[in-house]
Amino acid sequence: MRWKRLAEALVLITLIAMAVQAVQAADEPAELKGDVVAIQDIVKNEPAYEGQNVVIEGKIDMECASGCWFILNDGSASLYVNILPSNFVIPQKSGSNAKVYGKVTTKNGDPTMIGKIVEIDGEIYR
Repeated sequence: MRWKRLAEALVLITLIAMAVQAVQAADEPAELKGDVVAIQDIVKNEPAYEGQNVVIEGKIDMECASGCWFILNDGSASLYVNILPSNFVIPQKSGSNAKVYGKVTTKNGDPTMIGKIVEIDGEIYR
């Protein structure tokens, strides 16, 4: 009898976990569903992307201690992402994969991004 209750509890927990994952996926903002741009394309063709809202994804290589900016690397190049102008921060997530929607801009002659929406591990920050 005890094993039966344990098995039922495990099935219930599994179903709840699957439902939560489905809800998180369904809640992905439309902005993050756009075509992903390679960071290398932005770096090499910055004038073409200046002022454009794009989606990038990659690994967080480095992050500000307060979570207001980070460096995102997609394997082709790295890009500085500043989220402070959008009035939010992220928790410490260095090493995590992230997807970012934001506006390409130039700072000190280098392309950067002002992040407007960040998705890390299914969590949305904005």
